[in-house]
Amino acid sequence: MFDFDVSLPADARAPAAARRALEGMRPSLDRRAFEETMLLVSELVTNSVRHARLSANESIELRVRVDTRQVHVAVTDSGPGFDPDTAGPARNLEAGWGLTLLRRIAARWGIHRNDETTVWFEVARDTGLSA
Repeated sequence: MFDFDVSLPADARAPAAARRALEGMRPSLDRRAFEETMLLVSELVTNSVRHARLSANESIELRVRVDTRQVHVAVTDSGPGFDPDTAGPARNLEAGWGLTLLRRIAARWGIHRNDETTVWFEVARDTGLSA
């Protein structure tokens, strides 16, 4: 129903660029599904910017697939990856909430590692449906 792929700059502009890219799917989702998707994409793209140690000529890839039941999102970068069991909020509680939010909000999520690291998640398209 709604699919797109976008390459984002590997710098501080990436989260805003990702949010702008998601705006086109707003009419296809109920408010909660859109807001959850927007929040989780912002968090994952920010994680890529902060932790992947990408060079200026690299990019972060955002893939979004919306079907009749769910939104499937994948954020990919060429960074070294991380251990999801030890990732969490920083001691100052101002950063590091991305995976905590992902665990609490997403219906399903996971990590694929090969030459790149992909973090993906799914949320129900309509809050009345389960993903």
